Amino acid sequence: MERIETKRLILRPFVESDAADASYNSKTPIVSHFMPDMVWESEEAALDWIRWLNNDRFSIDIPCVVLAIESKHSGKCIGLVGVAPKRELGGEIEILFSIADAYQGCGYATEAGKAMIWWAFEQAGQEVVSAIVKPENKASRRVIEKLGFVYGDTRILPYNGADCAFDYFRLYHTDDLPNPEWDMHTLNEPEPMGAFFDVRSDGYNDKMLSGSGLEDYMKLGACFPKTDKVLNILDIGCGTGIELDYIWAQVPNAHITCVDVSRSMLELLLNDHPDRHDKITIIETSYLDWTYPQSAFDIVVSNMTMHHLWPDEKTGVYRKLRETIKPDGCYIEGDFMVDAHMVKQYRQRYEIITANLPDKAAPGEYHIDIPCTIETQMELLRNAGFGFVEVLCEINRGNGAILQAKK
Repeated sequence: MERIETKRLILRPFVESDAADASYNSKTPIVSHFMPDMVWESEEAALDWIRWLNNDRFSIDIPCVVLAIESKHSGKCIGLVGVAPKRELGGEIEILFSIADAYQGCGYATEAGKAMIWWAFEQAGQEVVSAIVKPENKASRRVIEKLGFVYGDTRILPYNGADCAFDYFRLYHTDDLPNPEWDMHTLNEPEPMGAFFDVRSDGYNDKMLSGSGLEDYMKLGACFPKTDKVLNILDIGCGTGIELDYIWAQVPNAHITCVDVSRSMLELLLNDHPDRHDKITIIETSYLDWTYPQSAFDIVVSNMTMHHLWPDEKTGVYRKLRETIKPDGCYIEGDFMVDAHMVKQYRQRYEIITANLPDKAAPGEYHIDIPCTIETQMELLRNAGFGFVEVLCEINRGNGAILQAKK
């Protein structure tokens, strides 16, 4: 692995001349207290560890790397940082770091940790990194929280010959990190919903159909009943209408009302379906503000849009959808849904993005992801009055699902 440079540090592979520093650092009181299994009592012991570290055991697909932290100012090795699979966590990739006592409190652990996370996400292709910290290790916990990790629970794990309590944290790869000195407070700027999609409309289809996207749209279409009947379908947050062809494949005589806040996206929708204009009604507005007609639609569909709303905002929309669906109709929703750890991280991310807004963000005003768990999403539908809610299938490579709700 090549070295990584930050403003004050160089992260690089350990070399044999680091043995004296490595041994000294490991024996400083704070480090030795919290990492007793990584104390090298002599320079020779540290040298043996460095030689073991640099052999071929780490030339594997799973990221497993431990780097020396070198101070640019002094040229000395002041600690270590790395990522490696943790057997006690079922093989999850864990971040580890250690800074010699004399250098603690200067932000070096946070600086090195950011660089290591950048490498794990952007260079090694990882989607999640975990961390465990002893509850009494307040300094390391502060570092983990500064890095954006979200607390999950406290776990009893075997450590150094005994069972110990550890606070468990997790960090997901939710944003592209531009460099080793990324700052979560400047990664994203709040963009108004309509403007966000207007700017990105030309490349929207390619993005949405990449990865598992095409398969997911096919799954969405397959959720519609196959019939030659004339059905009235409402598509909220329709974007460029990628799903329309998959719906018509099942319901060829459907008339689809398409609601979206982006004029550019709706124009592309019409351009992409020149022979179907008689079966399309376009409404340019936010589906939060639209006045929904009573019992007007056989099926309402939404795809990858509800995760821009808070739970109470979703419930308000769901109540409107229930009223606009005919008695024997249904609501089909494909959306980005995640586990409880990622829900917390996205909520934290939302607060950071909106922290400097002059006023509280109105529902759906900005394009910011705020996903729920599948269980929460289903409960919100029930709370809105739907009597029957089920999961039809998984989408988005496991981070999403298609739900169906009936009155």
